[in-house]
Amino acid sequence: MAGPHAGPKGAAGVNLIDRYVLRLFLRTLFYGLIAFLGMFIIIDLVDHVDDFIDDEASILSILKFYLYITPAYLDYCLPIAMMLASMFTMGILGKSREYTAVLSSGVSLARMCRTLIVFGLIVTGLSIVWREGVVAEANRRHHDVRQYEIEGRARNRLNSRRNFAHVDEDGRVYLVSRFRPRPPTLEWVSIQSFTDSTMTSRMDARRAVWQTDHWQLENGSRRDFAEDGTETVTPFQSLRLSGATEKPANFSDRAIDPEEMNWVELNEFAGWVERTGGDPVPYRAEMAHKISFPVINLIVVLLGLSIGASRRRNTLWSGFGATISAAFGYYLLMDFGLELGRSGVLPPLVSAWAGNVLYGALAVFLFWRANH
Repeated sequence: MAGPHAGPKGAAGVNLIDRYVLRLFLRTLFYGLIAFLGMFIIIDLVDHVDDFIDDEASILSILKFYLYITPAYLDYCLPIAMMLASMFTMGILGKSREYTAVLSSGVSLARMCRTLIVFGLIVTGLSIVWREGVVAEANRRHHDVRQYEIEGRARNRLNSRRNFAHVDEDGRVYLVSRFRPRPPTLEWVSIQSFTDSTMTSRMDARRAVWQTDHWQLENGSRRDFAEDGTETVTPFQSLRLSGATEKPANFSDRAIDPEEMNWVELNEFAGWVERTGGDPVPYRAEMAHKISFPVINLIVVLLGLSIGASRRRNTLWSGFGATISAAFGYYLLMDFGLELGRSGVLPPLVSAWAGNVLYGALAVFLFWRANH
């Protein structure tokens, strides 16, 4: 393979090395992204082909289905491609005479790879922007194509929901165990009214049934809280909920998956959940993960360079298995941390960043050893 002239001297020679290394890396990265993206789509197509046939999905709907899932797949496979590109770049350099000539001229491994490390940092920033500006919206559209165009669900169809909180435009809070769409019913519902963040009344009912233009509460009690702290309890068998403007569709709206929200939307949603008495921890964990995942792109560059440098005397494919194993091990560790964060076992920041800290420390150590 052609490369820079042996033993480059001065700034011009160093810049020539930078351009050569980056060009080699980008070419490998491009082919890697195409290969992994194609593999992901083929696997997904095999998994969904029976559903497409059963739902009689049109070719256009299937194309839109994969058009909108492509940004998420690119985001997911980018770190793997970055790591492989780093390993193959270093492996190719190690097979050339230019590599030995460059090191003999006094240019260290760290200096020779500086451009790729800076590139990894840039990709990390761009990945965050990509996730926030493209992936979340594409995931929403992918969901809509799947449900409404392929599965044929009606957009105005009411969906059942469990264990959720809802706040109306007047600040009234509804805590609902279950919403049934037919007939529209709220089961085990608690309706709380506030004035200046102070609860003034609470109505608890076995159910609330929609009656054309209002909710009718059944088998419950109303509690009114006076300013002096006294409480008045009034049981009821049936009570019309007055002053409420919420209709069944307001309670039927599907809960948006965190993958369909960007960081700002997720932050607002977590705050709303917390204000209405819900548990915001799973969403805080998702927020932290949205920032920590793109950092993988920088860390895997160091790992790939280290693996490639340590195996430069072997075949290029000798480090392929180690690279793939390390990449997917990294993903498993990040996913495991996210689950611990969602469940509250670990604080959100710890759950999101523990994998990066461990793999980052390993990458720095291996790169330091390869450089020396």
